[in-house]
Amino acid sequence: MIHLTIDTLVTFLMLYIILKHRKEAEKFYSQSRSEWEERQKYEKTLEQRLDNHHVLSKSNKTCFIGVGGGGCNIIQDMAEIDNRHKFIHLNSDSQALQLKTSKHKLLLGFDKKAGLGCGGKAQCGKDLVNDDVKTKLLALTKDEKIVYVVATLGGGVGSGATPEIVEYLKTLNKEIVVFAIMPFTFEGKMKASVAVNSISKIRSSIENVVIIKNDDLILNCNPTSGNREIFKMTSNIIYKRIADGI
Repeated sequence: MIHLTIDTLVTFLMLYIILKHRKEAEKFYSQSRSEWEERQKYEKTLEQRLDNHHVLSKSNKTCFIGVGGGGCNIIQDMAEIDNRHKFIHLNSDSQALQLKTSKHKLLLGFDKKAGLGCGGKAQCGKDLVNDDVKTKLLALTKDEKIVYVVATLGGGVGSGATPEIVEYLKTLNKEIVVFAIMPFTFEGKMKASVAVNSISKIRSSIENVVIIKNDDLILNCNPTSGNREIFKMTSNIIYKRIADGI
């Protein structure tokens, strides 16, 4: 009788473990499927943007330039889906640059920064755009007529290097549009001031500056969303603005 009771308990315990793991597995696959469906929906939307943009720019060669860590991350997300345009990553952080899949990468100021970032100093980013960088940038964009520059502002490379790059591209008679992503309010007044100053310098060279506010993006995100989701939203907004004629 005791032996039977133990066997029964063991059986119930095994059933409990199996059912528990089954529920966990179902929950995991449900979440995975939801994420997959969301990604598919995002890619379909982005493909529609690409189709519209391709119609608009098929007679002109177009490239996208990501400046700094944030800018490079955004165009990396775009490059994973868009194989019709050239994507150029510019950054002083060699490790971050190595993670990008694009074959067009330009390491800024290795002689000064030894492959490290600028630590949020805009003057550092500005100083990295030397004659050597300009020569390489000329080679990378020689066949492109339209250049979209993407940068997150408030830090070092994005805020400091972008105005210099835009000013140089302007001398090459390129049609330039800058997508400037503003820092979150919670990042502080100093970053906001750096970003505003950078935009002012960019606008001294060109008029086509599209400002995207991170504060607005976060309102449309799930509370648990990370940087990856925000980059997706940013790239989608950029394609939408291009397809709609900016």
